[in-house]
Amino acid sequence: MFSDPSPLCPAASTCLPGSSLPGEQQARGYDLVATGDGERIVPTAITEQFCMGADGQLEPLISGSTRPVVQTVTHAGIVKVMRFAFGMT
Repeated sequence: MFSDPSPLCPAASTCLPGSSLPGEQQARGYDLVATGDGERIVPTAITEQFCMGADGQLEPLISGSTRPVVQTVTHAGIVKVMRFAFGMT
């Protein structure tokens, strides 16, 4: 028997800050409890865009540039996440 009147399910959910997922899950009737913040490795956390230079070489696209993007590369990176557990009611 649990001593806490609303124990938490061992299943958990993580999402990026600003995600609409927690709100959507609560709207569907799930009892979510925030359990803190954490970090995760996300395979597409870093995105680089390249344009073609006058010499035919790829150059990093400068913010605000109107030159066309010819290649987009993604890299893994560490991001902050919010963690939630499902309440068992």
